[in-house]
Amino acid sequence: MNLEDLKIEARKDLPILDHEHMDQESYKNQVIKPKWLEYKTNFDQLLIMRKSEHQKLYREKWEYYGGKSDAKIYVAKPFDLKVLKNDLHMYITSDEDIINLANKRAYLETTLKFIDGVIKSIDNRGWDTKNAIEWKKFEAGMI
Repeated sequence: MNLEDLKIEARKDLPILDHEHMDQESYKNQVIKPKWLEYKTNFDQLLIMRKSEHQKLYREKWEYYGGKSDAKIYVAKPFDLKVLKNDLHMYITSDEDIINLANKRAYLETTLKFIDGVIKSIDNRGWDTKNAIEWKKFEAGMI
């Protein structure tokens, strides 16, 4: 499941559609919230794995640009520059592999922010349904 799929899912889950049976809408929260918590857990795990991959790749690039990698690596992918210690970070962070992995991490972080927002909206649905029920009581002259 990707961010676009989650957006479509949120458009289905969040609206309060049955205005005649508002009490049932509040029960719907108990069905949709666990689903979104599971999404959050899954994407949290993916992010943790990407962070670990990033650390490992960063070390490999540090060794590569610092001239400390195995000679076989330089045969496969030559690098003839002598990089100063102070410049290592610039070379590593601008490496295409590091950038691609950083983009994957950023995507997962954005997806998690979206999921957190949906979970917050689900929590607010309880307040929204309570208010709607109170308004119906007011309109009916019960308050």
